[in-house]
Amino acid sequence: MKTFEEVIKSATPSLVVFIHSGEQDDKEVVDVVEEVRRKYDGRLNVLRVDESYDQRVAAPFSVSRYPTFVLMKEGEELMRESGKKSLSELSEMIERAF
Repeated sequence: MKTFEEVIKSATPSLVVFIHSGEQDDKEVVDVVEEVRRKYDGRLNVLRVDESYDQRVAAPFSVSRYPTFVLMKEGEELMRESGKKSLSELSEMIERAF
């Protein structure tokens, strides 16, 4: 199994979704993220990071608002957006970066 760092440094783009397990909209965000995972299967890594449990992973990204979506490729941040997003909004973000 690859580490978080290995995945975000790969040539395949990665969508890193930072959530905080106490947030009210958490379930809805998780559902949309799963839709993104299915839609881009094989073309996009989708990683969900719960800041409540994965502070070591979240800290370098300086996330202050949840959810935060960070699109990465080869270790470089391509885009970042915060706040609840729909499938179409996330798809638009992803497509702009491809």
